[in-house]
Amino acid sequence: MKHLPIFAEPELEQRSASGSDPERPWIGPGGKVMERLELHLTYTCPERCVFCSEEHRMRDYRPYAVTWGRVASVLRTHAARGVKNVHLTGGEPTIHPKFVETLALAKKLGMRTSVGTIGTKLSDEQFAARALPLLDEALFSLHAPGADLHDDLTGRKGSFDTVTTALRLCMRLKPTFGAYVNTVVTQRNVHVLGDTVALADSLGARLIVVSNTTPEGGGLTHYDDLAVPLERLAEVLPQVPARARSAIVRFFGVPMCVLGDRAMLSNDLHWDPRVTVEWQSRPGKVVFDGLYNWAPDRKRVHVPECAECDRKAVCMGVFDAYAQRFSTATLRPYRGVA
Repeated sequence: MKHLPIFAEPELEQRSASGSDPERPWIGPGGKVMERLELHLTYTCPERCVFCSEEHRMRDYRPYAVTWGRVASVLRTHAARGVKNVHLTGGEPTIHPKFVETLALAKKLGMRTSVGTIGTKLSDEQFAARALPLLDEALFSLHAPGADLHDDLTGRKGSFDTVTTALRLCMRLKPTFGAYVNTVVTQRNVHVLGDTVALADSLGARLIVVSNTTPEGGGLTHYDDLAVPLERLAEVLPQVPARARSAIVRFFGVPMCVLGDRAMLSNDLHWDPRVTVEWQSRPGKVVFDGLYNWAPDRKRVHVPECAECDRKAVCMGVFDAYAQRFSTATLRPYRGVA
C-alpha cells in the first residue's frame, strides 16, 4: 500500500462501486454472478493479533469514519445490482455505532447477513439480543484451545473469554444461528490446531475455517516467524477434520496437494465471488470503493511444481511471500486425477 503524504490532508471521496449501470448484475469469468458484498465498517479493533492482515489498513485509515450515509449508500447500490449476501468486517465491526441499523437495512433489502468478529459486543447479552434477530451468521476468531496462547496471539488478555462467551451466548439465544469459526494457523499454534478445532466444534460451530497465515499487514511483517512450513502443514492438516464431530472443516490459503486425502476440503473449491468495499488510496485522496474478486487468488501464486498439476485450474497455489522465502519442493502435483 502506498502511504499518503503526512503533510497533505487527502480529499475524501465516496464511490458506489457500481460501474456504469447501477442496476445490472456483475457477470464474471465463466459466467459467474457476483452476489456477495464484504463491507468494512471499522478501522479500529481492541485486539492486536500478531498475524492481522488488516493491521496496516487500520493504521492508515483509522482517521476516516465509515459514516452511516456511506454504509446505507453501499448497501442500496449493491442490492440493486443483485447482491444477496453481505459480510460485515473491519477492524471489529460490532463496535460501529450503527451496527444493528446496518443489519436492519441489509435485511430490509433482502440480504443474508454475516459478520467477522472477535465477539466484542456479541458477548454482551443485551446487545446480542438486539443484533441476533437480524444476523444470520458470524465468523468468530478463535486461535487456540485455551486463554494463555489465544490471548498471546491476539495481544489482549481476556480475548479468549470474550470470543467463547460470545459464541456460547449466540447459540443459547438463537439455537438456529450460523456460528462459524476462523482459526489462523501459525508456527506458535499449529501444535494445538486439532484441540482448537475440537473446542470450536464443542461450542456449536457449524463450519471451521483453518486459515494459513496470510502475508499481508501484520502477517507480512512477521511472516518469517509465523509461516508454517508446507511439510509441517502436510503432516498436521489432514488429521484435523477428524477432531470435529459435527462441524465442517475447510482450509484456506493451502495448496490442495498439501491436504492429502482431504483435498476436497480446500476452501478454493468453496469460495464465492465478492466485491469488497473499503477505504483505498488514490493519488492525493482516499476513496471508499470496491475491489472485485472472482477467485481466491489474492497473494497466491503457482510455483514450478504446479506447472503440470491437473488441479492447477482450481487450486490457487501457495502464498507469494512463502514462494519467495522458502522452498516449495515438498509440493506433489496431481497427475492423471480428475
